[in-house]
Amino acid sequence: MYVFIVSVLFSCAQIVNPGGGAVDRTPPKALKYSPDSAALNFRSKQIHILFNEYIQLKDVSNQLIISPPLKHQPEVKVKNKELVVDLEDTLAANTTYAFNFGSSIADITEGNAIDNFQYVFSTGPFIDSLALTGTVKDAFTLGPEKGVLVMLYSTFDDSVPLKKLPNYFAKTKEDGSFRVNNIRSGKYKVFALKDANANYLYDTQEESIAFLDTLISMNKNTSVNLFLFKEVPKKQFVKRAAAIEFGHIQIIFNKPVVDMQLTPLNFIPKNADWKIEEYSKTKDTLNLWLPGFERDSIRLIVSDDRKVLDTLEIAIPPKANKGRGKGFGLGYTTNIGAGSFDVGRAVQIHFNHPLSNGIDQTSLLSALTILEDSLPVIENKSIAALPSGFVPICIFRRLNATEALCSHWKENTNYTIQIMKNSIVDIFGLKNDTIKLSFKTTELKYYGSLKLNLKLTSPNNFLLWLIDDKGNIGSVIPEGYPIKESDILNFELLRPGNYRFRLIANTNGNEGWDTGDYFKHQQPEKVIYYPGTITIRSNWDLEQVWEIKE
Repeated sequence: MYVFIVSVLFSCAQIVNPGGGAVDRTPPKALKYSPDSAALNFRSKQIHILFNEYIQLKDVSNQLIISPPLKHQPEVKVKNKELVVDLEDTLAANTTYAFNFGSSIADITEGNAIDNFQYVFSTGPFIDSLALTGTVKDAFTLGPEKGVLVMLYSTFDDSVPLKKLPNYFAKTKEDGSFRVNNIRSGKYKVFALKDANANYLYDTQEESIAFLDTLISMNKNTSVNLFLFKEVPKKQFVKRAAAIEFGHIQIIFNKPVVDMQLTPLNFIPKNADWKIEEYSKTKDTLNLWLPGFERDSIRLIVSDDRKVLDTLEIAIPPKANKGRGKGFGLGYTTNIGAGSFDVGRAVQIHFNHPLSNGIDQTSLLSALTILEDSLPVIENKSIAALPSGFVPICIFRRLNATEALCSHWKENTNYTIQIMKNSIVDIFGLKNDTIKLSFKTTELKYYGSLKLNLKLTSPNNFLLWLIDDKGNIGSVIPEGYPIKESDILNFELLRPGNYRFRLIANTNGNEGWDTGDYFKHQQPEKVIYYPGTITIRSNWDLEQVWEIKE
């Protein structure tokens, strides 16, 4: 008996083999299909696929893609080594169906998954074999878009993607590529959707889309490129409204406003100066300032372009903060950071409240002192006494920038800017504490320069940006430089690093990039990036040629 037990234990140890042997990295293999793979005149309600080892399912609800889609997702289950698919829908006649399981089928021991396992059949006498391939990229960044549905429709109304399921579809991979298989020859509308609610319909403003301007004729394998964008919402509404502090309300909209009207309900304004409206650059955020408002709440009707959007009731916090946190006061931020300050850059001081009547240059200069390596450069001087070539200090009221002049910065030099206490007053009657800013400028040899020889094969309206490798626009780099024809451009005082150019085909002549509109058959404005990276080095002049063949 003892020997028998040892023998059994030894036998078990041999099966488990914990101490050696190669790790199994082979995914399961399909041995038998019922009905057969690529079956014709398919009529079954159940599919059985037998594998060579025990299997498990991983995320099959997201991985399984059926084209054309079924109204009801089939039930997929595992019985030992067998995969069983129960079909609830009535299948369309003379149609090729492709079941792509992605990487959802894996062995039960090591979790080795089969990549892109497919089962195809036809309810008619032949298997459709045409394929549509291509990529989906973000229309602005040109980065690849993963998980986007690329859908084909055999009906062509503009409203089809909003109302009907596609005839064929596929999802994009990590690199933005896609392949729609087993397509029947014919004409199709192509529409791509970043589906937010997994219903294969374009039915929410939060979804991004792409589309082809024309129908495609599928009589051979075809490739297309699609550019994904989010439309400007058709319906305007208030996303969020709240009091930031006493006298300051922020209202955020889902899209830019056109002609905003605010009608108070719980008081009658004595004059038109009861409010100050400050809009963001994109006009989708309103900062509303109430300089003389003393109530604990405000009720407003918010309208845009003569249409009522909402009725708001917002509680106004008191001026006093009852000893917690910062008090209600005039504060500021500045663009002076911890490191050295760029020689060609303007010092900016942004106040947290609009100022009562701006800052005229003469009064500011009387309160302004600038020290250069501890020696006064500006101290109660008049504007007429200032030399030419001065860099501005920008004093922002949040509404309109008011500029005063200060000394031209020298390289590798210490500066101190001081503004006297009580020299600046905001709309609430609050005054500034003494402002003292210190910084050291960068040496000129730290910077590099770039000469760009831009060649356009045909005149066009473009906007040009030079951006760093994180997509940021540098402080000394022109923003949205207009280009109509070939030109040579010089970029000076560039910090060392990697850069690239972005060129926007400015079709409507405004100052930025415009998205597309599906029902207007309007594609987003085309964006072109310099092919590669431009490396700027200290004390180095670089020349670059960029030819745009458009």
